[in-house]
Amino acid sequence: MPAEVAKSVEGVKESENDAPKTPAAKPMVGIIYPPPEVRSILSTVDKIPSPEFEGRIRQNEISNAKFNFLNPGDPYHAYYRHKVKEFLEGKGGSDSSTTLIAKAAPPKPVPQIIEAIIPKDPPATFEFIADPPSINTFELDIVKLTAQFVARNGRQFLTNLMNKESRNYAFDFLRPQHSMFNYFTKLVEQYTKVLIPPKDLQKKLREGNSMKAVLDEVQYRVEWEKLQEKKRRKEEEAKERERVAYAQIDWHNFVVVETVDYQPNEQGQFPPPLNQEEVGNRVIAEERFEQFG
Repeated sequence: MPAEVAKSVEGVKESENDAPKTPAAKPMVGIIYPPPEVRSILSTVDKIPSPEFEGRIRQNEISNAKFNFLNPGDPYHAYYRHKVKEFLEGKGGSDSSTTLIAKAAPPKPVPQIIEAIIPKDPPATFEFIADPPSINTFELDIVKLTAQFVARNGRQFLTNLMNKESRNYAFDFLRPQHSMFNYFTKLVEQYTKVLIPPKDLQKKLREGNSMKAVLDEVQYRVEWEKLQEKKRRKEEEAKERERVAYAQIDWHNFVVVETVDYQPNEQGQFPPPLNQEEVGNRVIAEERFEQFG
């Protein structure tokens, strides 16, 4: 070999020997590494190095073989202790074969602004609801069937029927003074709307296909009923306070100031006499005026 080539080869070997060597990660001696599925569980447990926590897991998972590394006699217990020590010393890094997936916290629900419904006008009355009177089924069928024929054939049919059945007591409901006449008239109106529906009724039926419109109408009716119930409760409470104040008046504790006698022949614009309730109301009004001014 020429001298120049031999010299260059020796220089390359010397440069390789002088290069710094990167120390390779060596496994710990005397420690048995657990399989990946056990290592993933172990890497989570060693982040909470507490004897109480270990004892609770050991008690709850006594039949689970994946947590046997907590037992001192288990082959993987030394590896677990080594990882705990690294974590306490601040050297614990994420294992290459283990991936911890942090569960994202569920998003907080966005509060929806619900506008308060303040009803001003009463809701629409129910057009197809009529409570039947207290009669037997046979008489009720006669009333309904007659109302259907009147709605179908018109008022002329009703007039002819009244003349023909004037002596039949079963058709007495055709008379205005009868107790079921209003119910019969209501049925005629309902059957007429079904047979010959007006334009506004057809529009309402189309709007009724929208579930939102139906729910809005129901909610408005509920709020209206609540408002009416609140007003009735206030009126009842006011009447109760008035009654209690009226009952507290001592009717036997009075002083006769003056007596005025009206002669039978005396005439004039005199106020009518007061009854007991009117006197009580006047006394209560005077007491309130003296108290509040």
